[in-house]
Amino acid sequence: MKRGQEDKTPNPGSGAGDPRLVAALLTRFRDVREWSYVPGAVVALPVADLESTFIPLRQISTPFVGPEECDKWTAGMWFEVLRRYNTAGAQMAVTAITESVPNPGTQHLRRPEGAGFHEAIITGSPDMLNRLGDPSLPARCRHLSDADVGSGDIQPIDVPRLGERAWAYRITGSGKVPIWHWVEVIQTSRYLLEIRIPNQEPRPRANPAKLLPQIAQEAYEKAEAALH
Repeated sequence: MKRGQEDKTPNPGSGAGDPRLVAALLTRFRDVREWSYVPGAVVALPVADLESTFIPLRQISTPFVGPEECDKWTAGMWFEVLRRYNTAGAQMAVTAITESVPNPGTQHLRRPEGAGFHEAIITGSPDMLNRLGDPSLPARCRHLSDADVGSGDIQPIDVPRLGERAWAYRITGSGKVPIWHWVEVIQTSRYLLEIRIPNQEPRPRANPAKLLPQIAQEAYEKAEAALH
């Protein structure tokens, strides 16, 4: 794409989404900003075209393919919502904060202090939010194995409480990728918020495990301000 262009993939949602959800998304964290080609957007469910790239362009999944009950952890909340809760009344706001900000006064990019990440804010019925927000990891999802990817584990990470509850984990890998993702989930009575930091190059100057709760705190504060 040329500079200033936006992706023209049509929104596959049914009807207009709540504009407050777009306003609730982060557009920048430190020196990493929203991907200019695919700005944040809200998708009102149900989605008729499940093959649309509109949401995947703004979200990130690990390459692990395993039992369906592991999808929420390995693929992400967006995938679980489309697979299990693609019904009227649910909405998703999605964005990719992956574009490095140039050094002041130049067009040169530096290795970022903040990590690139993907954010999703999901609204829907209390039952849906409770099921999606359940941090209980099925036993068969603790260790992952894929012929094309190698092996890995889903390992819990301690994070400060936000909303009604917050929980986090990392997905390890074997070989050249020691950690695929760092993930935090925040649940409130009104929405679910997920931050996913993927393994990336160039590596940020700060440790993604330390950045994760900082990003989550900022994302939560902005969501609360927009969705009060």
